[in-house]
Amino acid sequence: MTRLHVKYTLLTLAIFLPLLWAFLAVRNVYPFAAWNVMMAGGAFERGRSYWMLRGETVSGESVDVRPIELTNAMYSRTWTMVNATVGNQSFKLANLHPANAELLRQSGGIDHLQPGARLPDLLRAWGNLYNERLPASSPQRLKAIRLDMYRWEGGSYANYDKFIESWREEL
Repeated sequence: MTRLHVKYTLLTLAIFLPLLWAFLAVRNVYPFAAWNVMMAGGAFERGRSYWMLRGETVSGESVDVRPIELTNAMYSRTWTMVNATVGNQSFKLANLHPANAELLRQSGGIDHLQPGARLPDLLRAWGNLYNERLPASSPQRLKAIRLDMYRWEGGSYANYDKFIESWREEL
């Protein structure tokens, strides 16, 4: 074995052995942090809300709509945008869009806005993007689009489908 092979073997062992040790014996100790993939029983994370986007076609079918395919956005960013829209976060900015400022004025302030005040605009945009990809005569075109909100309270590996609210927009 050449001297170069010995050096690379020692270098490989110097890198690999501490990682193997960290994986087998230690959890989250710098600089060899092992990624905790499993959660301990009973240590469930807090609950969360999630959404399902569906469309109603001209032919009467119900179809799942994937917004990531419509906008080419990153998956988690799409649902973060929905969460912010439902929570009316665009009305809490320092520099409001004039249309948002007018809606706030008309409603009497942020406390009087209904949740998801701008969701109809978002749903209409997604529905139009979906329909633009299809011929005008297609029975798969959407006549309405709907966003359903569900909640998982956490604490168990069940009850993921607690329906909370739905928003529907005719196209």
